[in-house]
Amino acid sequence: MDNRVGFVILHYGDMTTTDNCVQSILRMVGWEQTLIVIVDNEVQRSAEERESTRRHFETQSNIIVLKNDGKGGFSEANNLGYTYARDEGCGFILMLNNDIVFPQKDFLQILACEYQKKKCYVLAPDIVKAHTQEHQNPLDTRIRTEKEAMHTIRLNRAALALFPLSYPYLRRWDRRETERCTIQKKQTEPCENIVPFGACLILTPAFVAEQKKAFQPETMFFYEEYILALRCQRLGYLIRYVPQLKALHESGAATRHTYHTSISQMKFRLERTRDAAEVYLQYLRSGR
Repeated sequence: MDNRVGFVILHYGDMTTTDNCVQSILRMVGWEQTLIVIVDNEVQRSAEERESTRRHFETQSNIIVLKNDGKGGFSEANNLGYTYARDEGCGFILMLNNDIVFPQKDFLQILACEYQKKKCYVLAPDIVKAHTQEHQNPLDTRIRTEKEAMHTIRLNRAALALFPLSYPYLRRWDRRETERCTIQKKQTEPCENIVPFGACLILTPAFVAEQKKAFQPETMFFYEEYILALRCQRLGYLIRYVPQLKALHESGAATRHTYHTSISQMKFRLERTRDAAEVYLQYLRSGR
């Protein structure tokens, strides 16, 4: 295992968004020593359309496009890319939403320097939501309790059962949360053993050497961060938030491209959050 850096990008819904992510990596100093693994997660598209996607992105020798032929879930698709990058000898493996852009040309040098300072298993960069300037890391300072997970499941079940009635209230709540996060104070100091935000996760050589999967157990979407944090806690793996590493996030770009109405977006989030919280709850209870 060496210190070659692998970038695993989950492609879904928008070629331009994924292009922007790839180009920001290719602008980095030392990009020639990276491996960019794009996981085509558009499982509903035809073979011809997916072949067109492959040809579009495989413009450099260090870019490979993998087709996910499974159920299309976030964890499953990322594990496919992670396994490929790991087998190709990557030490650092970054798991990215396709709507991430890296503004630092010296990102790879800063990454290597930060890892040398203190051995850790997961690094969390400073992720800034592009249109609000919200700083999205850390996602949380602790894992969710069993009571909190059960509460989330019950709320999402109720909201779905009464969706035509609950939707207007959910929209107002969503807007208030956006406004609250916009004025959130920036986390300027490094901190440890937090729950990292999943749009950009950096798995270090220490993690990659020991773990065959990035996400386990798998969910379709959401709660991956809490499951990863709980898994690291049980294994004694250190997670570090490092604000010196920067990433810009156009939050939800792929989802908006796929689910064109706010109603369909909201229903998608409710369904997937309910399902993922159930997986998390089962995993939490398994460690008793």
